[in-house]
Parts: sequence; C-alpha cells; structure tokens
Amino acid sequence: MPFIAGAIGYLTKLAAIKMMFRPQKFRGIGKLGWQGIIPRRAPQMVEVLCQTLTGRLISAGDIVDRVDSRELARRIERPLRKEVARIVPIVAEEYQPALWHVLPGPARDMVVQRAQEIAVELIPKFVKQLRKNIDDVFDLQEMVTAEFLADPDILERMFLDVGRREFAFIRQSGLLFGFFIGFIQAAIWALFHEPLVMPIFGLFIGWFTDWAALRLIFNPKEPKKYLGIVTWHGLFLKHRIPVSEEYGILIGTRVLTSEKIIASMFTGPRAPEVADLFSGVIRKALREELADVETLVRRELGRLGFDELEEAGLVGQGAVSSVLGALTGAVTRPLRNVTGSGLDLAQVDPMARTAAKEFVAVLPDVLADSLGHLDAQLQIKETMAEKMKAMTPDEFEGVLRPAFQADERTLIMVGALLGFLVGELHVQLVEHFSR
Repeated sequence: MPFIAGAIGYLTKLAAIKMMFRPQKFRGIGKLGWQGIIPRRAPQMVEVLCQTLTGRLISAGDIVDRVDSRELARRIERPLRKEVARIVPIVAEEYQPALWHVLPGPARDMVVQRAQEIAVELIPKFVKQLRKNIDDVFDLQEMVTAEFLADPDILERMFLDVGRREFAFIRQSGLLFGFFIGFIQAAIWALFHEPLVMPIFGLFIGWFTDWAALRLIFNPKEPKKYLGIVTWHGLFLKHRIPVSEEYGILIGTRVLTSEKIIASMFTGPRAPEVADLFSGVIRKALREELADVETLVRRELGRLGFDELEEAGLVGQGAVSSVLGALTGAVTRPLRNVTGSGLDLAQVDPMARTAAKEFVAVLPDVLADSLGHLDAQLQIKETMAEKMKAMTPDEFEGVLRPAFQADERTLIMVGALLGFLVGELHVQLVEHFSR
C-alpha cells in the first residue's frame, strides 16, 4: 500500500502538470472536456505577467535610453542612403513636380546626395525625439502582451524552463508524501478491511500532495526552521538567482529582442504616431536646407540659359523668374523668410509627412544588419536579471505565481479525483486477488 500510495502521489502530479499545459485547445463534447489551464487562462496570466514585466522590471524609456544614436547612425549609413535615394524622387515628383522636372540629372543627383547626408545627420535627432515622447508613441506592455498571445509556446516555455525545479519538486513530493501516507492507509486497512479506505485515501493523497507541494514552492518567503531541525525556504524564492537569470534570458531572446521592438514600434498600430513625430524633425530640416536647393537651381538653370527655356516653352512663363526672384539677396539659409517662390513652400509640411511615413516604413529593413549591435546595447537579459534579484519576496513571487494561482483549486481537485479513481482501482485489484 505505501508503494501504491507513492505511485498515486507521483502519477497524479504528472497528470496535473501535464494538464496545466495540454491540450492547447479545448477537447471534449459540449462543455464536458478539458483545455490546458495555461492556454485557457493565457490572456489573464499574460496581463498579470506583463504588468510585472513592464511596471517593475523594464520600461520603454529604459530601452531607448541605451541606444547610442551616433554609433547607430554610423552603422546604418549605407542602407539608409540607399533608401533616401529611393524616397527623395518619390516625394519630389509628388509635391514639387515642376521644379523637379526642370532640374537636369546632375542637379537631381546633388539634391539626393545632400538629402542622404541630412538623413544620416538626423538619426540622433530622431532618437532624441523618441526618448522625449516614447510613452506617447510606443506601448511596451501592449507589445509584450501581443508577443505572448501570438506565440503560446513562449508562455509555456517560461513556466517549464524557469519553473522546472519547482515542477520536479512537485513530482518528487507526490511520491514521498504518498509513500508515507500509505503506511497510515495500510494500518487502517489492516484494522477495518473497509473497501472505502483505499479510494478515500487515494483522494486524500491526490489532494494533500498537490496542496502541500504548491505551498512549499512559495512558502515561507524567508528561511524558517521547523521543529528545531528542518530549515525550509520556498523553492522559488530560494532559487531566485538562477530563476532571475533564466527569466531574463527567456524574455531577452524570445520577447524583448531588438527585432521585435523595432517591428512593433515602426510597423505596429502606433507607427503613424511615430511618423508624425519624425515628420516634425524632417520638416525643420527641409526648411533649413531648401535654400541650398534653390541655390543649386539658380546655378543649373543659369548654365542651361533659362531665357531660352522660357522661350522654348519648356517651363511655364515666368516660373524660372519666380524662382530667381525668390533667390534675390539669398544668403545663408534665408528660406524661413521667403514667401512665394518656384519652390511650393505650402508643400513643405506634406512633403515632411510623406517622407517620414516612407522612412518609418523602411526602418526595420534599414536596421536589419544592426540588430546584433542593438541587442548588445539594450542588455535586456542583464537588466531583467538584476532587477529581479533586487525585488522583494512578494514582488518576486508575482513573476511565476500567477500560473499556479489561476486554477490552483482546479489542479488540487483534479489531483484528488485522479487519486480517488486510482484508489478505487487499487481496492478492486486487492479484492480480486484476495479471493
């Protein structure tokens, strides 16, 4: 009986742990069936986990603050220049078609080249704007929640990897507790030979071993001596250092990677807000730099002989004169004071918005070769581990505890029911072989 009781304790724990994760989708007939506790309660668990993660461990500001904007600009210069060369003609043809088509090829190339130089210079300014407004344009908790819910395997791996010591203890404690309770069961059976003893004890073993194991994982929060002999410390808290490191590795490699952060920020639901933020930076740069473009126009049109262009009807009557008139007396970035020129200044704002939208859309590709560098700069794994180690026992418990708390009673009842059924099978076998 002690051996059967130990087997009941062990097998009910195996079943209970399995039923936490499987099946991932409901299986059954009508309402009679089962779905793994963690898949079924994933939204609620993820909400609690993400509140802990983004509320206590790391913030969007922490992430952006670690980016070295000048080093980043240096690393992405080549792909950035390539995209700027594609974007500038698109924007120019849409918002400054007359002037763009008047420019000869070399002049257009010079405009593109200058735009490429400006784009590289603007990267630190973009990062600065992100730092100042990160909470307005990026919701880290929303991003982490979406990552967890999009890939159920992340949540499962978190509990199986980070909590593997605790799950091993649950299995082993079921075997140990069940074995010793089996001696009491054997004594009562010897005295009364009552068939109900075994299923009732099976129920008790299944219930008690689950209940005791869950309590011993999380309690006590500080080491405590019992009976003056045994010192016990809740396993999860006792192993907080390796748990912190493993949790940091999981989050840093599966959830908060630079690739996923960039994708969420620049292609997610708030990407238009990021584009609006960047458009202000681009608009200012445009207003400061368009004077150089006008100077270029004057020189290039002068080479071509602008009078001949007007006479030939290649440009509208007075258009070139309008450009030159606007440039009269222009020295050192005068565009802020210019009104009514060949350049349609009313289009500066939409030009900036379109350029920003195009820029944000291609940023994930531009940054693709710098992901390893960004991951090293962000130090998500190290940050998570250090902050978890600094948590209070109550805060630390909140990292893994929600998985067990979500349906703790259900787990215990399942263990009790399985124990009862095995106990009933046991009594049937005993009665059969004793005949």
